[in-house]
Amino acid sequence: MRSKDAPRSRPYWHVDAKWITGLLLTVLLSLTLFVYGLVQITSEKPAVDTLTMTMALTSSRHGLDDKTEIEEVRKRLGAGSGGTFEPIPGLRLSVTEEDLANLSPRELRLSLFRQIAEPFYREGTEGLAELVEEPELEKGLAGGAGALSFFTLEMHQRLRGTFLFLGIISLLLFIPLIFFSHRFGRLASPGCVLILASLPGAILFNLISAAPQPAAKPPVEEADMSGMLGYLAANLVPPLAEIIARTYTIALVLGLVLAISSVFGSLIWRLSRRRSSTHKPVDQPSVENTHSIIDG
Repeated sequence: MRSKDAPRSRPYWHVDAKWITGLLLTVLLSLTLFVYGLVQITSEKPAVDTLTMTMALTSSRHGLDDKTEIEEVRKRLGAGSGGTFEPIPGLRLSVTEEDLANLSPRELRLSLFRQIAEPFYREGTEGLAELVEEPELEKGLAGGAGALSFFTLEMHQRLRGTFLFLGIISLLLFIPLIFFSHRFGRLASPGCVLILASLPGAILFNLISAAPQPAAKPPVEEADMSGMLGYLAANLVPPLAEIIARTYTIALVLGLVLAISSVFGSLIWRLSRRRSSTHKPVDQPSVENTHSIIDG
């Protein structure tokens, strides 16, 4: 017979429910963190930076720091002519004489192609219509913008909606996980889920972001497409991986804090119970011992 003051043990099915919920939440949270990373890299600043760098890399035959093409533009325009110029025929892209004089070749190229990247990010191929003066050139730009369409405001909004949906479900699953856990397990269980969901991504994307510096010049013109793709990936992927890695790292640190807090909390609780039991009179059994005797 159990006394009314006896501590109630958890139903055995709570343990199974906790493990099932934890496994489901780990998978779902991994996907949620990844989608949130995509949301971050498709926000305006990193997306426009990526579009700008992609266009500059593919259009600079001798690398971003090469001065040859810039010097040709300077000679063609003529020093002291003043005003604003359009260096690419058919495109309303402006560059001033001050830019030519003060910006480095890399800065000048990035400044030039950012004028294409910003409207493309906000409006897609329709945003290029105001920049293009020739219909044939507009068709060529639209045809080459397939893969770059990922870095647009429209895609960012779609990914954000997906993240909100997954995030809400993940938060709802934390409720039964905490409920089915016991004592300081209510800190340990969410902590373990966060660690398991974020650790692989934190390791992978931090390693990618720490990749060696890419080659300064693109492959020779005779190189195949894989050579150019490798050159682009080496320049573009590490900065994007660094952004995604922050999400996984924050989740990992949060999980470690919860797990460590549960360990210290459990130790302090056990020590306090042990001290309280040692200060009780010897001839009076503790409440816990009394319950164990009654339960037989």
